[in-house]
Order: sequence, then structure tokens, then C-alpha cells
Amino acid sequence: MPLLSDKQVDRLRTAIEWGTLQMAFPRKQRVEAIWSFCGSHYHKNGDPTIVPVNNLKMAVDIYGRMLTPRNPRVMMSTKVDPLKATAINLEYAVNEIPREIKLQSTLRKFVIEALFSMGILKVGIHTTGNHLGHPYGSPFVDIVTLDDYFVDMSAKSYDQIQYEGHDYWMNYEALMESEWVDKKARDKLHADEPTAIGINGEVRAEGIAEGGSAQVFKDRVNLRDVWLPEEKILVTMTARDGVVLNIIDWDGPDGGPFPKLGFGEVPGNLLPLAPVQIWRDLHDLGNRLFRKLGNQGDSEKSVLGFQGDDVDAIEAFKNASDGDGITYPGSKPETLTAGGIKEKTLAFYLQVRDLSSYFGGNYDSLGGLGAMSETVGQDQLMSQSANAQVEDMSDLTADATQEVMRALAYYEWHDPIRVRMLQKEIPNTDLTVTSRFGPEDKRGDFDLYSIKIDVYRMQENSPQIKLQKLLQLINTVIMPLHPFIQQAGGTIDVQLLLKHIAKYSDMPELNAIVQFLEPGQQVEVESAPASGKLPTGPPQPQQRGGMTREGQSSVIQQQLLGKGMQSSEAAKMA
Repeated sequence: MPLLSDKQVDRLRTAIEWGTLQMAFPRKQRVEAIWSFCGSHYHKNGDPTIVPVNNLKMAVDIYGRMLTPRNPRVMMSTKVDPLKATAINLEYAVNEIPREIKLQSTLRKFVIEALFSMGILKVGIHTTGNHLGHPYGSPFVDIVTLDDYFVDMSAKSYDQIQYEGHDYWMNYEALMESEWVDKKARDKLHADEPTAIGINGEVRAEGIAEGGSAQVFKDRVNLRDVWLPEEKILVTMTARDGVVLNIIDWDGPDGGPFPKLGFGEVPGNLLPLAPVQIWRDLHDLGNRLFRKLGNQGDSEKSVLGFQGDDVDAIEAFKNASDGDGITYPGSKPETLTAGGIKEKTLAFYLQVRDLSSYFGGNYDSLGGLGAMSETVGQDQLMSQSANAQVEDMSDLTADATQEVMRALAYYEWHDPIRVRMLQKEIPNTDLTVTSRFGPEDKRGDFDLYSIKIDVYRMQENSPQIKLQKLLQLINTVIMPLHPFIQQAGGTIDVQLLLKHIAKYSDMPELNAIVQFLEPGQQVEVESAPASGKLPTGPPQPQQRGGMTREGQSSVIQQQLLGKGMQSSEAAKMA
């Protein structure tokens, strides 16, 4: 075991404590944002403030769904010709790992953490044994929350950090029986009291549901893994006492065990500016206004006012049912109204609601929550503009995922014992062939292979989306080019096209509705148009009959502020 002197260990502990204190405010802000995200009905320990308009939940769900809906796939390549067959086998082997470790679920949490603060993962192997002096086991990708993460906050970039790591819990009995724990340190181990409160007394995210101390079945110990990139070592110590249990020379990927994802870089700072941190102020303001409108609505009161002192006549009026006839000699009662929703407050709230979507990257358009313009074409342009921000975030997610997949590929390559039986598809057939891939089948060095993430596999590709893509290609590419396809001797397989449409639209009845003749049979068909040409011009925008939500909001605000409504606006509102 490599050694650190007692002085070095003490300085490392002091540095970690300082770095943890610097992260106290970001941690607090993340927990408060999660409280607001959950609302008052999630748990009794949460924020009691009512959140009737949960814009955070809506935006986080939309972005989380768009950025990481599926398992990623990798493409392995090499410039060395004799190694290309090995690269193909390694690609197949690595692409089996996401399904085995349920990476899709972890990446979804990774992205959501990045929306709230910063996404942090730990990639490694669960060591299950040794073979020829080398450890082997199953790869893992685990979430590390900001509550558990610490980093050298004195650095200006991650290339300059001296340490980073995280705290975690481990079964006490299992730890005492572990061979990797230093024998001298074993006597200093003791079980820690499980709690949702941090070492420095800070509230943690799990405290929303757990509260303070927890009752557990088996004792646990709070441990701390510290990655020192300059020394290339990984130190494991107890979180509270700093007792060093083990130090290992790092033999994993060059970047270390902690891939990270952030969506808003801040110059000269390590921690990113997360999207939820930008959305929160408008979210909180909108909910305060809506709660105020609710209180105003609750305070509204309407009563009847009577003039005169004829008590019997007033009682007769009050007790009469609808349609009854009574003798009432007094003056006609008047309706007296007090309180109610203030027009300017409602107009302000509608403006805040629209701004929330605007600063949220037009998530109304991204999530398909409603029309954003008066024509379909304009809607598509606005959706493409909104998708530009999603594409930037998707690129950052793909880069972080590529780091994860490269680490998994590294561990797969250096596994000294695993043998996989790969099922390879034969192109243009439904057949597969089995190929063996074990330690003796690996040629060359791992650094000779490059890895790329197929980002298209990370995007949602449901049958409905495939159908939409197919119809769009037909209308925008195939139909305009149809005359040139015919001149080149090409033809469109309409039967195959309809089969795909029936499959993607989940309507197998279409295959029975449209019948095709056997070869040799003839049928009379109507002649084509005299011109023999297919329309090639762009389709005209489809005008919507009504008004967009943003337009309705603008008109309502004008009305509430006493500016009136034009006749054309009234017609669209109707």
C-alpha cells in the first residue's frame, strides 16, 4: 500500500474540511430548490409552502426526458488495420454493459442532478476476486450527489484541482471482514450513527423524507474516497475521524473515477450555474403571485343590501325560493361585493408565467404543451430555435457520457477473466452469428482504440417519432425528387412503405385495407396528370383558427389593465 505521511494526511483532511465549507451555500441552494420542486405534499419534512404552479417540475421533466431517454451506444474505431476486427468485438462487448448495469436510469438521474446543481458519477469495478494478481469484477456507475461530493475549491478549473472525492456509507461488518482494509486501521473502526444531517450540521436532500436520525437494521460506517490526480492514488478513509483505511495506485482511466456534467460554465469557478438556479426566482415569484390571487379570490364576498326597516318583508325575501311570489313593499335589494382578484395582479402573474417559459428555453414548445404561434410553420421554426439550446445541452451530456463509456470500455478491456459470447447481426438479414471475445482475443493496447458516442441512440426514437421522420422525408425529399428518381431508373416500393407506416402507427389493419396484386396480374388505373410532374413547392403554412396561449395572455393583460380589445382579437379569442 502506498503511504502518505501523517502530516500529509492531516493537511489533506484540513483541505477537505475547508473545501466542504465552501460548498455549504451551493448545497443549501440545491436542497431548497428540491423542496420547491417537491411541493408541500411530498413529505411532512418538506417545505410547507404551497406550490400551486410547479414550473420547476414541468421544466425538469421535459429536459430530463429530452436529454437522456435511452441507453447510449458506442462506436469503436482504430487507425491500425490489424486491430479493426478487435475494435468491432470491443464495440459489441461495451454496448452490452449499459443494459447489464441499467445505465439508462443512472444517466437520467445524472442529468437531473445537473439541472439542479452539477451531475457527478463514480465509475469503477466491484472487485469480486483476483486472477494472476489482478482484480476483476463487475463495472458500476453510481450517482454522487452534491451533498456527498467535495472538491478543491481553491482551483480555477478541474485541470488544477489537487483532490476531489465523496462520502458514502458501507456495512460495518462487511468492512471489518474486508481484506483491503489496513490491519492497523481496523482497530480504530467503529459504527457511525446514520443521519440525514451532514458532518457540519447542514441539511441534506434525503432529509426531506428521512428527517434526523434513522433506525437501521445493520450498523454502517461513513467512509470517504479521495482522488489525488497529481499523485495518481485513491485514498479511502473514515469521513468523521480521517482514519486512513487503504491507499491504492490508480490503474483506471486517466481522467479519474468522477465524470461530471454541468450546463452553465461560470468563468473562474469550478461549479456551474445550473438551469434550476436560473428558473427558481421566476418560479418562486409566480407561485407567490398565484397564492396572492388565491387569497384575493377567497376574500371575495357578495351580499344583498336592503333599505328600510320592514323586517318581515326582508325575511320573506330571504326565505323565498326561486320562482316564488311574495308581497315585498320595500325597495329593490342591491348586491354588495367586496374583495376579489385584482386585475393588475392577475396581469402581472400572466406576464411572469410567460417569462418563466421564455427563460426556461421555451419549454412550452419543447414539451408540446401548446401552440406558440398562429401557423404550423412558425411553430416548427420556434421549436427548432428552442431545440438549439437543447442541442447544446445534449452535446454536453454526450461528452460526459462518452467519458463514462470510455471508462467502462477501459475496465472491459483490462478484465483478465471475463469471456463474452457476442451476437452479431448479419447485414440485411435476420440472422446472427456468435463470436467469442475474451482476454486472449484482445490485440494491441487500449490507447490505440478511439471511442465515440452515437448521440442519436441517446435521443428518443419511439415508433411515433420514426413515423414522423418517415413522412417528413417523403414530403421533403422523396416526392420533390421523384421525377429525377424515375429518370435514373428508380422506383418507390409503395408496398414496403405502407408496411412501415402500418408498423410505426400501430395500425396493422392498413395491410389488409390496401391489397396488392400478384406479379403478372393487371389492373386499370387512372392516368397521371397531364404534366406528369409532382408538386415540388413547399406546403403553405396551416393557419390556426384560434389564438396562441401567449397571444391570449397578452390580450387578457390589456383587458385587465383597461386598454380594451380589438374586434379581430375578440374573434380569435372566441
